[in-house]
Amino acid sequence: MSDLTATELKILNRLSEARNRTVHLGTKLQEVISILPGSATPVNAANAAGNLDITSVVLHGEKVTIGADVYEFLANTSQIPTAPTNVPVDIYADTGKAARVLTVDTQPTSGDKMTIGTKIYTFVPVGTDTADGEISIGINLLNAQANIVAAIKGQDTYNVAHTLVTISEFSNDVATVTALNGGTGGNSIATTETFTANTNIFAGATLTGGTNCSAANAKAALISAFNTNDDQGITATSGTGTTIDFTADVAGTIGNAFATTETMSNASFGAATLVGGVNGTIGAKGAMKFDGSYLYLAVDTNTITGKNWRRVSLGAAY
Repeated sequence: MSDLTATELKILNRLSEARNRTVHLGTKLQEVISILPGSATPVNAANAAGNLDITSVVLHGEKVTIGADVYEFLANTSQIPTAPTNVPVDIYADTGKAARVLTVDTQPTSGDKMTIGTKIYTFVPVGTDTADGEISIGINLLNAQANIVAAIKGQDTYNVAHTLVTISEFSNDVATVTALNGGTGGNSIATTETFTANTNIFAGATLTGGTNCSAANAKAALISAFNTNDDQGITATSGTGTTIDFTADVAGTIGNAFATTETMSNASFGAATLVGGVNGTIGAKGAMKFDGSYLYLAVDTNTITGKNWRRVSLGAAY
């Protein structure tokens, strides 16, 4: 460059300036072209959506999958789902727990039995209880009653806590056996006995009084649990009756990939995924399009997730 004359340098500078102006004009031309009216029907982006219709009662352990997350209805105090990644939906307070009264007013005799669910408890002499399912007859009635409570709760040396029920302390020779899980499923838990003393007896052959969670209560519980825990970009809202509406937060076809499935007796989704997500037509702010009925204007830059297109009717020819 040091060998160039002043005239040659001036010419090179002029050429460089001309090239820069050409590039600038080309950019501006593209911007102008992008907003010129063209024959097309642009669309605004639409959010994918779906709904869960709960038609009747909901049971403990039933599940709903939304996106990558599984929500599990739980009608017990522990609120521990069957899989650690499942999100609990607490319906414990919305269910009735089946129960049955047990009366033991006479010290049991060795060899007496009682059955709760499928677990059989056998009464054995003092000091010989060494295995799960064995209960010491105790040194007296009060001791025997305490042994029964400890065995069912798994609080003695040998018995494993019953997986289906718990029991209250005895009061006036009466204790209440109660299902751990709320719902009508508890009504089928057997409560039978073969005590020598006829007055040692369950008040019925099974637990009773268990009731399931209503559709309305399940709906409220799921909406609350979902909106508290979801981090995928979906919102749950109350739909008509006992329907829950789920909507992708970001518009576009990306929302159509969210799974919506369930394992429930009385509920169903309308489709296996959210549906109806539509990508918006891309356009610069001020872009115009037209079709046979409308003139469209992008009031701001529109992306595939945008909703910035507006339209006016072309009206009748004049």
